[in-house]
Amino acid sequence: MEYLEIKPEEFDEIAKEIERQLTHGKVIIDEIKRKCEEGRYFGIKAVENGELAGFYTYVDDVIECTVPHPELEKEIEEFAAGEKVTTGDAIFIHPNFQRRGLGMELARRVSAHAKSKGAKYFITEAWIHPNGSIPSHKAFLCNGEVVWEKTIPLFYKDMDKLGMECPICGKNCICGAELQLHKL
Repeated sequence: MEYLEIKPEEFDEIAKEIERQLTHGKVIIDEIKRKCEEGRYFGIKAVENGELAGFYTYVDDVIECTVPHPELEKEIEEFAAGEKVTTGDAIFIHPNFQRRGLGMELARRVSAHAKSKGAKYFITEAWIHPNGSIPSHKAFLCNGEVVWEKTIPLFYKDMDKLGMECPICGKNCICGAELQLHKL
């Protein structure tokens, strides 16, 4: 497996994959494009024999949830006490490559990359599916020591108002989220 930093010219394809596999809605592609233009969007990809096996992206120097939750974002900002915080954006492992530890390795590498850019903390936002499963939980634990954590039911309930759709529930999302702040 080869791990590579995602190049700026590759983010259009990564954004399309995020929209196709994770959070549906053209707004996702537009947001990623804007963040790339601002020079705040980074990621690591895993490639095997020329095939994209997975990736993990993040937004540098920002506290930001998929669906805005200003009270939580403020709470995290206060906890970080002026230190640089970076937000994990999307993790995706192609089904052919799942259950091989790829997500955990990508999390370690993304955290190291963010730390090299001066981040002291890294936020993860794990989807809690309606059945209670948290697919990215194990991978996110590799982002560093968890120093702050909250579980929020119905976290994504307003995503349809932002032009997004849950890949599991559709327009009326009932998924929750597990937010964690990791010390890098």
